[in-house]
Amino acid sequence: MLKELRCNQLIKSKLEFSNGLNALVGADDGTNSIGKSSVLMLIDFALSGDDFIKLCSDVIEHVGTITVEMDFIFSNQKYSFSRSTNDPEVVQYLSEKDKPEKSISIYRAFLSEYYSFPEGAASFRSAVNPFFRIWGKDNNNPNRPLNSFPNEPYSKIKPNILKLFSFYSAVKDLEKEKKKTDDKSKILKGAFDEGYLQSLNKREINKSEKKLLEVEAEIATMKASIESFSINANQIINDENLKLKSTKDGLVSSLFQTKNRLNRIENNLKYGNTINKKNFEKLSNYFPDVDGLKLAKVDQFHSGVTKILKAELRNEKDLLEEKIRLVELDINDIDKKLISSLSMLDKPSGIVDKLLELSVEEKELRDQLRFRDLKSIIDTKSDDLSNQVTQKLVTSLSNIEDQLNLTMSKYIGKFYEGSPVNPKISFSETRYDFSHNDDSGTGKAFANMIAMDMSFLEKTYLPILIHDLIVFSNIEDHALEEIFNTYTTTKKQAFIAIDKLSRFNKQTQKLVLQNKFLALDSENLAFNESWKNK
Repeated sequence: MLKELRCNQLIKSKLEFSNGLNALVGADDGTNSIGKSSVLMLIDFALSGDDFIKLCSDVIEHVGTITVEMDFIFSNQKYSFSRSTNDPEVVQYLSEKDKPEKSISIYRAFLSEYYSFPEGAASFRSAVNPFFRIWGKDNNNPNRPLNSFPNEPYSKIKPNILKLFSFYSAVKDLEKEKKKTDDKSKILKGAFDEGYLQSLNKREINKSEKKLLEVEAEIATMKASIESFSINANQIINDENLKLKSTKDGLVSSLFQTKNRLNRIENNLKYGNTINKKNFEKLSNYFPDVDGLKLAKVDQFHSGVTKILKAELRNEKDLLEEKIRLVELDINDIDKKLISSLSMLDKPSGIVDKLLELSVEEKELRDQLRFRDLKSIIDTKSDDLSNQVTQKLVTSLSNIEDQLNLTMSKYIGKFYEGSPVNPKISFSETRYDFSHNDDSGTGKAFANMIAMDMSFLEKTYLPILIHDLIVFSNIEDHALEEIFNTYTTTKKQAFIAIDKLSRFNKQTQKLVLQNKFLALDSENLAFNESWKNK
């Protein structure tokens, strides 16, 4: 609990607190602008709030930088801190020698931990803000008592209430699972919207399923054809190759004969020259009886014939060379066919190409149907999770309603004698209502709000509430006497500001004064000076 607050600018530099009621007592004549709300706001500042900087800027302007030191007692151990308006994001840990400066977020986490907030609880400020009802915060509307500020959306209020009653974790787990499912659905929807996947209606689904069966059947047929090809291809190709080989052998034989003939023609063209006289003279050395003159005449005859035939030989040579070239081309073509026929045993390309085409079509059809089914499954799961979230919310909020309504009736029964009309709170998925039923008087409405705050203090881990004078202004004195007495019964802390104490009975005056932590009036101002006049 908050045990002590120290501030040198205050009229009383040390304020001491206890469990139960802690009263700031104002003037008996009801004098305003003496600093009651500012002191309560300073307590809020000590409890890690930020509103003092904005709502009490006039105090800072006239008094200067304000530093508060606060002591907490948890499990009989004291923890001391300091926070200043000139650097409100930093809190000094006075109990620590090493690294005493820490951020306000770490300080708030400390308060949550040491006030024993459970796992999955609201943050410290989210928990206490609605119940720190200080002038200027605008959270004192008895018709909207759960709002931390007038226009706070229910989407923020609802989880905070669920967390205070420790019902949020189960809902959060379902909502987290639903969000994951919704994210998957959005991804698939995006794929359909962008055309990466085809969105199918019922008729198109039936058509795609039928087409898939046809493609699967055709693929099966193609596979059977490939198997048949593998069985029969050797025989077919061997027969063809025999024909090619026979043709090639004929071409090779023709090529050999043509080349021989060409060789003879080339020799004739090369050696058909006139034999000169010296050659015959050499011949007479071996054959003395040879008639050289007669040989020369014969040679002249052959030379003449050769000259006549040489043109014909050259034409024949050209024809033979062209024939050789064509035959060699034919042989090369047959060789290529033989090589190709061997590769076809492993590569029936036409069949394979068609099979690949059908496989791609099959995959596309399967993807269309699979993703359509997947989206349907995800959408169904999302709907199911939505129903689970709704059901869990309804059950949890109904439980909270019952607890609050029962507990509020108990407190209203303490505040008022007889059979007072009880307020009723109700929660739905989209809103909450706080009804005063048949008693809609202003004073009773504020008393109903106090009954609700006390119910939260009793039924949740909410550790503190603060009620400024504005909360009490319209409530009947006899009801306030019971309310003050009720504050003293809690083991938690209730900070209040009240004035005109003399209007209450002696017992209530004594009770309040026994629990007073500060008294203010026109002569004893909170910050020792007044700036309400020009």
